[in-house]
Amino acid sequence: TINKQIKLIEKLVNEFSDFARMPKPIFKKYNLNRIIGDSIKLMKENDTDVEFVYSANKDFYLNCDIEQINRVFTNLIKNSIESLKEKHEKVGGFTKKINVEITQINDYIKVIIVDNGIGFNKQNFKNLSKPYFTTKKMGSGLGLSIVEKIINDHNGTIELYDINDGAKLKITLPIYVN
Repeated sequence: TINKQIKLIEKLVNEFSDFARMPKPIFKKYNLNRIIGDSIKLMKENDTDVEFVYSANKDFYLNCDIEQINRVFTNLIKNSIESLKEKHEKVGGFTKKINVEITQINDYIKVIIVDNGIGFNKQNFKNLSKPYFTTKKMGSGLGLSIVEKIINDHNGTIELYDINDGAKLKITLPIYVN
């Protein structure tokens, strides 16, 4: 319908504006465990059937812009939930799972997110973080671009892996140092 198209265009314009005028990060010390826990709690409301497994062997702190890092993890978890929903519509009959693990390697925090959704389309894999590239019906193609920019602005990296039964993401960020 026309209303749907208008809403989609509005969403696209808003996301483009956010991407184009992304503010400079304001860095402060924050507890990453709490940021990710809050993102999980928020996104659980979208699909109460998703089983979350969240593990961290201690509290991890980042020097980060909390709004931007919140956006990263909310977006990535939202993408996992959408992938699980899409797979469930196609094949059904499986337990929808998202595992989030935080560990430390030297001076870096590593966050691994694994879901058992549809995974990444191998043909489109190299384009996933390019602006305006999307595989979703209602996607703008800016979500992963914004995530990657935020992580880069925080001196981190993100790696995407297509695994046998779903997708895996590894985010590496420098740990907070006094």
